[in-house]
Amino acid sequence: MTGLRSPLDVELAGDGPDLVLLHGGAGSREDLDDLRAIIGRGRRVIAPDQRAHGRSPDLGELSYPLMAADTATLLDELGVRGADVIGFSDGGIVALLLARDRPDVTSCVVAIGANVSWAPPAPPVYADGYRTRLAAITSAELPFPDIRRPLPGAEAGWPAIVEKYRALWLGEPGITLADLAGVLVPVLYVVGDGDTRVEHTVAMYRATPGAQLAVVNGANHDVPVSRPGDVATIVTPFLARPRPVDA
Repeated sequence: MTGLRSPLDVELAGDGPDLVLLHGGAGSREDLDDLRAIIGRGRRVIAPDQRAHGRSPDLGELSYPLMAADTATLLDELGVRGADVIGFSDGGIVALLLARDRPDVTSCVVAIGANVSWAPPAPPVYADGYRTRLAAITSAELPFPDIRRPLPGAEAGWPAIVEKYRALWLGEPGITLADLAGVLVPVLYVVGDGDTRVEHTVAMYRATPGAQLAVVNGANHDVPVSRPGDVATIVTPFLARPRPVDA
């Protein structure tokens, strides 16, 4: 979308209450298209590509707090207040950061396959073997996405972006298990039972006041992509819950 000062490329669609969709790491907004088709009816859907993802430019440093700040700036520019926010994987971390730091723009959060810092007492996020694999990931394993091709210098800069992804996934997310005690907007955690984050997600649920938890049987980390209908069945009643009446 053009006409905004925000550097993030964003798609706006529909009319009604605001629904913000935040994609996962190394992905783009298209990753949640199937879920959006089910739950986006009757809403204004706001679907940005994060910095160095999808159609958005590489803005230098890459971190979860920076992506959350980018998202908050975009929502401020759009005049968003009290949006429902759904984030998948890295997008779930960004959603939780928004809930912690900018509760004015969030009415509720659905965090799918997300995590916080895995420093004790939090359970591990990755098995040792998977962490080793992440540490060795290269641009050969993450092919250059065609949707970035129109960006100047994007293909030449892709290996450097993959390095940033790797550092992001192995580093600290900027939010801890203890921080979740201060998240006061309603949160629904969704995780596939085959995800390495199951125990970690349970700990997040227990640390968040009034949170809800749904574990999808027979699903892996990519549950909103591979099982959008099941996720929509879980998410829809949460989004439809009674809202407080403004004084």
